[in-house]
Amino acid sequence: MRRALSHPSFMIGVVLSAAILAVALISLVWTPYDPGQMRIIMRLKPPGADFWLGTDQFGRDVVSMLMVGTRNALMVGLVAVGLGLTAGLVLGMLAARFQGSFLDEALMRSLDFVFAFPAVLTAILILTFMGPGLANAMIAIGIFNIPVFARQARGAALQVMAQDYVRAARLAGCGTFSILRRHVLPNIAGLMIVQASTQFALAILAEAGLSYLGIGTQPPNPSWGRMLNDAQTFLSRAPLLAIFPGAAIALSVLAFNLLGDGLRDLLDPRLKER
Repeated sequence: MRRALSHPSFMIGVVLSAAILAVALISLVWTPYDPGQMRIIMRLKPPGADFWLGTDQFGRDVVSMLMVGTRNALMVGLVAVGLGLTAGLVLGMLAARFQGSFLDEALMRSLDFVFAFPAVLTAILILTFMGPGLANAMIAIGIFNIPVFARQARGAALQVMAQDYVRAARLAGCGTFSILRRHVLPNIAGLMIVQASTQFALAILAEAGLSYLGIGTQPPNPSWGRMLNDAQTFLSRAPLLAIFPGAAIALSVLAFNLLGDGLRDLLDPRLKER
């Protein structure tokens, strides 16, 4: 705890992440206005007492849309990273346990094929077949995350399985799944948590990009990416419409990247000694 409190990147990441999470939780029970309510007579209002960050081209409150967009962004990150982490962890540990076998080669070459395509391109390809929407965007981003976690888990698991205590457990008659559960998983959990925080930031960025292209979160659900898309037509008249969602995306990505860097420094025993 003392090292964590004295780590500036980790503490900044924790504070920003906690603030983002608080906004998402508050949006579940309260927003200043209904984020989907249109008031054409109030369109493109500047920030003021009634509308803290102004209104968009349809008269919708920007603060309310940002708050609900925060909730949607975190939901995408949780589901996509959870899907990628669960599947990637299982596949990576199995590949490490059967290193050099046909199973190892088949799994890793299949994952390399998926990993060869850029994340957004992979998501666009998947959403082309599955259709646009928030749920399908979560699945698409999660599928891309699987190779990332699987490669990380395999490399870390191979290092653990080369240790003497794992060989001793195997000689003592421990089965494959027992070794993976009792010896490998606890020793690679810290590394996977760090990777998850980094992928969380990338998932938020990917969702914003997909929504900007019109194949992510669909109306009337607010999304930071679609708010940016809508604002580009009014950049000369109301530039704040693009600044606010852009700042929300930047702060979220920064928060979880700093959190991941801090966790890496705190959980890595080599950096701990240093």
